[in-house]
Amino acid sequence: MTVKELLNNQYSFKNSDLFKGLPDEVCSILNHNIETYTIKAGEFIFKEGEKPKGIYRVKNGKVKKFTNTKFGAQHIFYLCKENEYLGYHAVLSEELYPDSAAALIDSEIDFIPETDFKKAVQISHLLSQRLLKNLSHEFGVFINANKLLAKHTVRERAALNLLILENKYENGNAQDTEIVIQREDLASMVGTAKESVVRMLKDFKEEQLITTQRSSIFIRDYAGLVKVANLI
Repeated sequence: MTVKELLNNQYSFKNSDLFKGLPDEVCSILNHNIETYTIKAGEFIFKEGEKPKGIYRVKNGKVKKFTNTKFGAQHIFYLCKENEYLGYHAVLSEELYPDSAAALIDSEIDFIPETDFKKAVQISHLLSQRLLKNLSHEFGVFINANKLLAKHTVRERAALNLLILENKYENGNAQDTEIVIQREDLASMVGTAKESVVRMLKDFKEEQLITTQRSSIFIRDYAGLVKVANLI
């Protein structure tokens, strides 16, 4: 298994094909009232404790999923990229959102109302099967995210999160993948203070593993970063 395959299997959702190949009747229900919103970086899509109104798909951009600590800080535990769906956990469980979602960068978000989504689930056995499979996989992703904090050092977590981010931002076109992320958000993903992340990035630059340009990060030694992350 390659590093990218490992990252996809252990740290990424697999719900981008959730609606692919569904019968026309089901697609018609899902698309009937769909709306697309432009969300600026930092703006909320939904907030922890709110009642769900529907599900969301990242059409363009990146979305961070996070919870707030008792000190008011954010803990980012997952980053959604283009074509990934979010918000359906709370809709299916008929509970309040257990987390918040906000745009990491300027994004376009599709919204499907709860009633349409539930109706599609009720009439489509295929969609129900996919949701069950995705929910089971995503539980494993959440467990792996928790393991990062328990089993890896800050340096290892910083390296691993950069590899995860590179996988999220890679578009297959550019020679160098540009990872655009504020240092506060990266610190939240790593689970440490902003100052620690800044020092870690400086170390990685001195080791010629990365370069930076303002809020952008470019990986220059992928294999070296994999070694630092103690991934394999």
